[in-house]
This record gives sequence, structure tokens and C-alpha cells, in this order.
Amino acid sequence: MGNVKGNRTAKQIREARLVVVSELYKKGYGYDAMRKQVMSRLDIDTYSKSTLHKDIHILLHEWRTTRIDNTELSVQLELEKINAQEVELWEAWDKSKVDHKSTSKKQKGVAGKSKSVGPGGSIVDSEKIATTAIERTEKDEINFGDARYQAELTKLGQERRKLLGLYAPEKKELSGNVGFYDFLQQNNVLEDSDD
Repeated sequence: MGNVKGNRTAKQIREARLVVVSELYKKGYGYDAMRKQVMSRLDIDTYSKSTLHKDIHILLHEWRTTRIDNTELSVQLELEKINAQEVELWEAWDKSKVDHKSTSKKQKGVAGKSKSVGPGGSIVDSEKIATTAIERTEKDEINFGDARYQAELTKLGQERRKLLGLYAPEKKELSGNVGFYDFLQQNNVLEDSDD
């Protein structure tokens, strides 16, 4: 495993690796990027691709066992991504409800020219702005939460229900009397023309 700083046990190192790999895998990182991130974050010298591969399969197995046993790996990964996004959105929602004070500051000044000694002893003209007034305003902002976060949470809930198959499937029937062109028009694929 390489040199590991501190007195961490192999089990602690493995658990720390799984936490980092879980986060990166859900975000769609590739193997090389994940290896570099794990080595950097945990301050370890080596981390083989085969160990990374095993770690990913451990995570996928854990995720699968916490859900429906027969869930495909890709569906389970998407559910884990949705879970991570929901946590972030709920934190952002809570933060958007916090009242705070906003301050702004304006400065007014007068431009003036001054002479100074530059490199080599030459005299250089420079423009400076002398501050004549500073105006500071403070405003209490009362927040009721940003509704965009709730909208995103609703979309994620819909995506989860679709992945889990909780919606009834839409049934479309074709009768032998309907031509292909008529079928496309009935299903709003083609716009009706007045020609």
C-alpha cells in the first residue's frame, strides 16, 4: 500500500479509500483521475488500478445490497448519484433560508498627478486617486428559501421513481388502419399543415 503517514490501520485506510472513491465514482471520474485523487487526499505513495477496481466493486455491491437485490449496476449508480445530489440540494435549500446582512461600499475620489522617482533615478509622472468619501450601506435581507432548489429536488424525485419503475408504463396501440404519416401526426411528431 506504500508509506502511510500516521498510525492508521489497514482497515482505516481501506475505509478512507472507499469514502473518496465513492464520491469520485458518483461524479463520473475515470480510473486515472480517481487514483491520483485518492493518493493525494490520503497521502499514500501507491494505489494500483486493480485495487481501485476492487474498491469500486465493493462499493457497487454495498449499494446493491442496500437497494433492491436485482437492480442493475448502472441503475444503482444513478440512484447513488441522485442521493448525493439530494443531500447537496437540501443543504443549499437550508442555506438559502438563512437571513443575513448585506453590505456594500462605495468610494469617491479625486484623480491627481504626482511625480515620483522611478527606476534608474528618472522622474515619473503617475496618476493617483485620493479618496474623498466612503459610503457604506448595510441591509438586512430576510430569505424564505430559493424555490429553484425545491424544483430540482422534485425533478430528482421523479427521476428516482422512473428508475425504480414506480410509474405505470404508457401504452400506445397501433391499429392496422392508421398509416405511418397519420401515426406521426397523432403523436405530435409532425405538425399539422393547412396545405
